[in-house]
Amino acid sequence: MKSNRMCLVFALVAAASALRATPVAAQAGPEQTAKFLKTVEGTVKAIGESRAQLQKTVATYNSITEMTAKDLKSAYKDLNKDVADCEKKVAEGRPKVDAMNTEAEGYFAAWKASAAAISDPDLRKRSEERLADARVRFDKIAVAGRDARQSFDTLMTDLKDQSTFLGHDLNASAIATLKPNAAKFNTRAATAFTKTDGVTKMFDEYIASLKP
Repeated sequence: MKSNRMCLVFALVAAASALRATPVAAQAGPEQTAKFLKTVEGTVKAIGESRAQLQKTVATYNSITEMTAKDLKSAYKDLNKDVADCEKKVAEGRPKVDAMNTEAEGYFAAWKASAAAISDPDLRKRSEERLADARVRFDKIAVAGRDARQSFDTLMTDLKDQSTFLGHDLNASAIATLKPNAAKFNTRAATAFTKTDGVTKMFDEYIASLKP
């Protein structure tokens, strides 16, 4: 009889502990979402800074190829600095992207575990479907981000090649031979800006969809 009472006590204690644990887990959800979204916002900020620096670099480049710079030598020096600053901005943003991806894995894993703990089949299914949708949308943005990065890297390669070309031949006749290259470069630059803006828009919409 005493043994039965002890079993009952332990059962009641276990049940009470489970009831106390559920609200704590539920409260952790919004906090983890906020933490994840903070890393996404950090990535968006880094993308914006890289875009602004790229825009500045393209303007310097065009001042040379269009012969509008007051001092070609000075503009050429500025171009090389701008290219270095562009690459620096991208390098500074890389840890933020890594932090976002790491946080995303933890966030989605916690969401999956939370959904599995729902006893109501209909609610559990809806939670799992929303999780799958959130994951697919995040992965889609990641793919778009890598594509935009590839466009950026191509522009940097073009700039370095043309800068090297002009290094010992910085004059009007040499610059004139770059006209076809400049036209292609500006077309690629416009594409890179469009892709970057698209990624930023996707991130903004994603953040808005997950915020309380």
